[in-house]
Amino acid sequence: MSDPPARLIPRRFTVGVVALLVVVLALTAVSWAVDGFVAWSIRGVNVAVGLLLVAAVSALVRPRRRREPEVRPDGTRVFLAPALTTWPLLGAWGVVLVVAGMWAYLAVTDLGALESPGWALITVGGAIASLPDLLRLLTGRLHRWRLEIGPQGVTYRGYRTDQTWPWAQVHGAHLQARPAGAAIDVKGPGEDPLVPITAFAVSPEQLVEEIRQGRATARR
Repeated sequence: MSDPPARLIPRRFTVGVVALLVVVLALTAVSWAVDGFVAWSIRGVNVAVGLLLVAAVSALVRPRRRREPEVRPDGTRVFLAPALTTWPLLGAWGVVLVVAGMWAYLAVTDLGALESPGWALITVGGAIASLPDLLRLLTGRLHRWRLEIGPQGVTYRGYRTDQTWPWAQVHGAHLQARPAGAAIDVKGPGEDPLVPITAFAVSPEQLVEEIRQGRATARR
Protein backbone atom coordinates (compact mmCIF):
# COMPACT_ATOMS: atom_id res chain seq x y z
CA MET A 1 0.00 0.00 0.00
CA SER A 2 1.35 3.42 -0.90
CA ASP A 3 1.67 6.20 1.62
CA PRO A 4 -1.09 8.83 1.65
CA PRO A 5 -0.24 12.17 0.06
CA ALA A 6 1.71 14.38 2.42
CA ARG A 7 2.88 18.00 2.31
CA LEU A 8 6.44 17.71 3.56
CA ILE A 9 7.44 21.30 2.70
CA PRO A 10 5.27 23.86 4.55
CA ARG A 11 3.72 26.57 2.38
CA ARG A 12 5.02 29.26 4.74
CA PHE A 13 8.59 28.05 4.18
CA THR A 14 8.16 28.16 0.41
CA VAL A 15 6.58 31.62 0.51
CA GLY A 16 9.25 32.91 2.92
CA VAL A 17 12.21 31.73 0.83
CA VAL A 18 10.80 33.00 -2.46
CA ALA A 19 9.74 36.35 -0.93
CA LEU A 20 13.17 36.87 0.65
CA LEU A 21 14.94 36.24 -2.65
CA VAL A 22 12.55 38.58 -4.49
CA VAL A 23 13.20 41.35 -1.94
CA VAL A 24 17.00 40.92 -2.17
CA LEU A 25 16.76 40.85 -5.96
CA ALA A 26 14.80 44.12 -5.94
CA LEU A 27 17.20 45.81 -3.51
CA THR A 28 20.30 44.86 -5.48
CA ALA A 29 18.73 45.77 -8.84
CA VAL A 30 19.62 49.45 -8.22
CA SER A 31 23.22 48.53 -9.05
CA TRP A 32 22.30 48.55 -12.76
CA ALA A 33 21.60 52.29 -12.57
CA VAL A 34 25.10 53.22 -11.37
CA ASP A 35 28.65 52.56 -12.52
CA GLY A 36 31.95 51.64 -10.98
CA PHE A 37 33.79 48.60 -9.65
CA VAL A 38 31.56 48.20 -6.58
CA ALA A 39 28.43 48.53 -8.73
CA TRP A 40 29.64 45.72 -10.95
CA SER A 41 30.18 43.49 -7.91
CA ILE A 42 26.63 44.22 -6.71
CA ARG A 43 25.37 43.36 -10.18
CA GLY A 44 27.03 40.01 -9.69
CA VAL A 45 25.09 39.61 -6.45
CA ASN A 46 21.93 40.52 -8.37
CA VAL A 47 22.62 37.83 -10.96
CA ALA A 48 23.42 35.23 -8.28
CA VAL A 49 20.21 35.98 -6.37
CA GLY A 50 18.24 35.76 -9.62
CA LEU A 51 19.69 32.33 -10.30
CA LEU A 52 18.94 31.25 -6.74
CA LEU A 53 15.36 32.40 -7.24
CA VAL A 54 15.04 30.21 -10.34
CA ALA A 55 16.40 27.22 -8.41
CA ALA A 56 14.15 27.93 -5.42
CA VAL A 57 11.03 28.13 -7.57
CA SER A 58 12.01 24.87 -9.28
CA ALA A 59 12.74 23.11 -5.97
CA LEU A 60 9.91 24.49 -3.84
CA VAL A 61 7.07 25.74 -6.07
CA ARG A 62 7.13 23.11 -8.85
CA PRO A 63 4.12 20.74 -8.56
CA ARG A 64 5.27 17.26 -7.62
CA ARG A 65 3.40 14.44 -9.28
CA ARG A 66 4.04 10.93 -10.50
CA ARG A 67 6.39 10.90 -13.48
CA GLU A 68 7.91 7.99 -15.37
CA PRO A 69 11.69 7.94 -14.84
CA GLU A 70 14.41 7.02 -17.30
CA VAL A 71 14.57 3.22 -17.60
CA ARG A 72 17.86 1.63 -18.61
CA PRO A 73 18.13 -1.62 -20.59
CA ASP A 74 18.82 -3.62 -17.42
CA GLY A 75 15.63 -2.29 -15.83
CA THR A 76 17.28 0.31 -13.61
CA ARG A 77 14.92 3.22 -12.95
CA VAL A 78 16.71 6.58 -12.75
CA PHE A 79 15.32 9.71 -11.12
CA LEU A 80 17.40 12.82 -11.89
CA ALA A 81 17.21 16.30 -10.37
CA PRO A 82 15.61 18.82 -12.78
CA ALA A 83 18.01 21.02 -14.72
CA LEU A 84 16.26 24.16 -13.42
CA THR A 85 17.11 23.11 -9.88
CA THR A 86 20.71 22.09 -10.53
CA TRP A 87 22.30 24.42 -13.06
CA PRO A 88 21.11 27.75 -11.58
CA LEU A 89 22.65 26.68 -8.26
CA LEU A 90 25.97 26.03 -9.96
CA GLY A 91 25.70 29.32 -11.84
CA ALA A 92 24.96 31.27 -8.65
CA TRP A 93 27.91 29.62 -6.92
CA GLY A 94 30.24 30.58 -9.77
CA VAL A 95 29.03 34.18 -9.75
CA VAL A 96 29.48 34.42 -5.97
CA LEU A 97 33.05 33.20 -6.33
CA VAL A 98 33.72 35.98 -8.84
CA VAL A 99 32.09 38.58 -6.58
CA ALA A 100 34.07 37.32 -3.60
CA GLY A 101 37.25 37.73 -5.64
CA MET A 102 36.30 41.31 -6.47
CA TRP A 103 35.56 42.11 -2.84
CA ALA A 104 38.78 40.46 -1.68
CA TYR A 105 40.66 42.70 -4.11
CA LEU A 106 38.88 45.78 -2.77
CA ALA A 107 39.53 44.72 0.84
CA VAL A 108 43.25 44.69 0.08
CA THR A 109 43.45 47.78 -2.13
CA ASP A 110 40.64 50.07 -0.95
CA LEU A 111 38.68 48.77 2.05
CA GLY A 112 36.83 52.08 2.37
CA ALA A 113 35.16 51.52 -1.00
CA LEU A 114 33.17 48.64 0.46
CA GLU A 115 29.88 49.89 1.86
CA SER A 116 29.47 46.78 4.04
CA PRO A 117 32.98 45.43 4.73
CA GLY A 118 31.72 42.96 7.33
CA TRP A 119 29.29 41.35 4.86
CA ALA A 120 31.97 41.39 2.18
CA LEU A 121 34.45 39.59 4.43
CA ILE A 122 31.82 36.99 5.35
CA THR A 123 31.19 36.42 1.63
CA VAL A 124 34.90 36.07 0.94
CA GLY A 125 35.26 33.65 3.85
CA GLY A 126 32.34 31.58 2.59
CA ALA A 127 33.82 31.50 -0.91
CA ILE A 128 37.16 30.29 0.46
CA ALA A 129 35.38 27.62 2.51
CA SER A 130 33.64 26.38 -0.67
CA LEU A 131 36.90 25.85 -2.59
CA PRO A 132 37.20 22.17 -1.51
CA ASP A 133 33.75 21.58 -3.04
CA LEU A 134 34.90 23.36 -6.19
CA LEU A 135 37.77 20.87 -6.38
CA ARG A 136 35.29 18.03 -5.90
CA LEU A 137 33.19 19.43 -8.73
CA LEU A 138 36.17 19.65 -11.07
CA THR A 139 37.23 16.09 -10.23
CA GLY A 140 33.75 14.59 -10.60
CA ARG A 141 33.13 14.03 -6.89
CA LEU A 142 30.32 16.56 -6.52
CA HIS A 143 27.12 15.03 -7.83
CA ARG A 144 23.85 16.10 -9.36
CA TRP A 145 21.05 14.54 -7.31
CA ARG A 146 20.17 11.14 -8.68
CA LEU A 147 18.34 8.05 -7.41
CA GLU A 148 18.89 4.76 -9.22
CA ILE A 149 16.73 1.73 -8.39
CA GLY A 150 18.07 -1.37 -10.12
CA PRO A 151 18.01 -5.16 -10.00
CA GLN A 152 21.00 -5.31 -7.63
CA GLY A 153 20.23 -2.45 -5.26
CA VAL A 154 19.60 1.26 -4.84
CA THR A 155 22.11 4.06 -5.47
CA TYR A 156 21.84 7.63 -4.28
CA ARG A 157 24.12 10.40 -5.51
CA GLY A 158 23.73 13.96 -4.36
CA TYR A 159 26.20 16.70 -3.53
CA ARG A 160 29.04 14.83 -1.73
CA THR A 161 27.11 11.59 -1.29
CA ASP A 162 27.67 8.61 -3.59
CA GLN A 163 26.44 5.39 -2.00
CA THR A 164 25.01 2.09 -3.17
CA TRP A 165 23.14 -0.40 -1.00
CA PRO A 166 22.45 -3.95 -2.22
CA TRP A 167 18.89 -5.08 -1.63
CA ALA A 168 20.08 -7.42 1.13
CA GLN A 169 20.89 -4.30 3.18
CA VAL A 170 17.62 -2.45 2.49
CA HIS A 171 14.45 -2.93 4.56
CA GLY A 172 12.40 -0.48 2.51
CA ALA A 173 11.72 3.25 2.64
CA HIS A 174 9.51 5.77 4.41
CA LEU A 175 8.56 9.43 4.27
CA GLN A 176 10.43 11.85 6.51
CA ALA A 177 9.20 15.35 7.29
CA ARG A 178 12.28 17.04 8.78
CA PRO A 179 14.33 17.23 6.62
CA ALA A 180 11.77 16.51 3.93
CA GLY A 181 12.34 13.49 1.74
CA ALA A 182 12.31 9.74 1.30
CA ALA A 183 14.44 7.91 3.85
CA ILE A 184 15.97 4.59 2.80
CA ASP A 185 15.62 1.99 5.58
CA VAL A 186 19.10 0.49 5.71
CA LYS A 187 20.02 -2.37 8.02
CA GLY A 188 22.46 -1.70 10.83
CA PRO A 189 23.07 1.18 13.23
CA GLY A 190 23.20 4.79 12.19
CA GLU A 191 20.86 7.26 10.55
CA ASP A 192 18.94 6.18 7.48
CA PRO A 193 20.13 7.98 4.31
CA LEU A 194 17.73 10.63 3.08
CA VAL A 195 16.80 11.43 -0.53
CA PRO A 196 15.74 15.12 -0.31
CA ILE A 197 12.44 15.75 -2.03
CA THR A 198 13.43 19.33 -2.93
CA ALA A 199 15.95 17.88 -5.38
CA PHE A 200 13.38 15.97 -7.45
CA ALA A 201 10.27 16.72 -9.49
CA VAL A 202 8.37 13.59 -8.48
CA SER A 203 6.30 13.13 -5.33
CA PRO A 204 8.05 11.69 -2.27
CA GLU A 205 5.40 8.97 -2.17
CA GLN A 206 6.53 7.76 -5.60
CA LEU A 207 10.17 7.53 -4.48
CA VAL A 208 9.14 5.49 -1.44
CA GLU A 209 6.95 3.21 -3.55
CA GLU A 210 9.68 2.73 -6.17
CA ILE A 211 12.24 1.69 -3.54
CA ARG A 212 9.78 -0.71 -1.92
CA GLN A 213 8.81 -2.15 -5.29
CA GLY A 214 12.46 -2.56 -6.30
CA ARG A 215 13.17 -4.48 -3.11
CA ALA A 216 10.07 -6.65 -3.55
CA THR A 217 11.01 -7.46 -7.15
CA ALA A 218 14.58 -8.39 -6.18
CA ARG A 219 13.32 -10.80 -3.48
CA ARG A 220 11.14 -12.82 -5.86
